[in-house]
Amino acid sequence: MPKPLGLIRAELAHDGRTDYRFVGLQLLLPAVILTSGTSLGPEATLVSCTLLFGQWLTEKLAYLTAGSATNTRAWWRAALAPHRGLAPTARLRWAPRTVAFLAVGLTAFYWTCRWGGEPSVRVMLGASRWGHRELALLLPLIVLGWCLGHLEKAAMMALRQVLLGRVRQTGALIVVGGVAIYAATLWLPAINFSGMANFQLLATSWPARSVGFLALAAGLKLALLTICLNTGWLGGDIFPVLFATTAQGLALSHLMPGVDALFVVAVLAISAGATILGEPLVAGGVMAALFLPGNLALISVATTALMSLLERRSGPPVAWVRRRRLVE
Repeated sequence: MPKPLGLIRAELAHDGRTDYRFVGLQLLLPAVILTSGTSLGPEATLVSCTLLFGQWLTEKLAYLTAGSATNTRAWWRAALAPHRGLAPTARLRWAPRTVAFLAVGLTAFYWTCRWGGEPSVRVMLGASRWGHRELALLLPLIVLGWCLGHLEKAAMMALRQVLLGRVRQTGALIVVGGVAIYAATLWLPAINFSGMANFQLLATSWPARSVGFLALAAGLKLALLTICLNTGWLGGDIFPVLFATTAQGLALSHLMPGVDALFVVAVLAISAGATILGEPLVAGGVMAALFLPGNLALISVATTALMSLLERRSGPPVAWVRRRRLVE
């Protein structure tokens, strides 16, 4: 636990059911993991726990509203038992009712963030004034990011092999992950938590940092992410990877004076991030939507398209995360 999203979807696709015995812990554990300093994005655990809870709630309400409970006592027993009193439901279809539920959820999310004073999820990394000079560097930067991403993926796979080859017990793996998180908290706390939480650093103080610091922080971020995801500290990898590749883009921009810095950051972050994640559309879409100014939209689209072609020719992505469940 928490149960991975892929496993939940596979179980639901198989027979429309999944195990709800620990649905309460499934809601609690992601909060514990994500507030402990793991170098992980919140999207994976939050999506998996909300999907599981939503499916459980749907089946529970279907059972209770169908009148299956014969009396008040039986109704309360069914309502309070996580794994009993459930009625299988039909597969989700995009009916008007489903669209209405989605609209209500998005509206509730918007007003909750607004009334709660939550900051915007969009963090602008700065302004860009790119021109023909930068455009001539587009292909070389994409190739550089692609090569860098493959080198880093190879290093992450090597770290995964060493880690899982030397530590075979689940409990010991979790301890190793905890020690790595504690060490990062002591010496470089900026690489803890999801990259999304620390992207503000890349827009404010980190552009003035040295090339060595930015490169080291990016490398350690990817190392901590690899350790966390392979030792049972579950979470997402999108924002941490993009945080690291954006820091590398900042470092490269320091080595290219006279070239628009944000142009360099955008192309390298998308190309290297797409290579590590194996998902060019995700890397390009997230960077363009959340972190880059509007005048880099065409550059983001072009970089994403070219990376999609490169990744297609490279074959299927190689996993650098241990996919087998560690804790259930």
